[in-house]
Amino acid sequence: MNKQEHVLIGLIIFLAFSWLFYFLVKIPSDVIIYGLIGAILGSIIPDILEPATNWMHRGLGHSKRALKLTGRIFAITALLGLLSFFISLFFIFYIVASFFLGYVAHLLADATTAVGLPD
Repeated sequence: MNKQEHVLIGLIIFLAFSWLFYFLVKIPSDVIIYGLIGAILGSIIPDILEPATNWMHRGLGHSKRALKLTGRIFAITALLGLLSFFISLFFIFYIVASFFLGYVAHLLADATTAVGLPD
């Protein structure tokens, strides 16, 4: 997949995530912008860390282990964001969760390709 496809997939998933967050805790719109930036960066960072030099470029950053780790980090930071909405740390958890959501979206999109994700 190319960078534009990863950004589009990350954006769609981020919008669903942010809508849910907004529905639950009414997050401010300026925070959503920072989350959007985090999600876009998260959706392209795997290919920045491991550039596609050939079809076998997928190493540790594109692996199933990375998917499990980033998925867990996303879940933890999203939950902490929901639980800490009334304190100032909410914004940090929301932005970090958005970044890892973008990373997870990237890996899930790559998992659907013929090459898939290595173990």
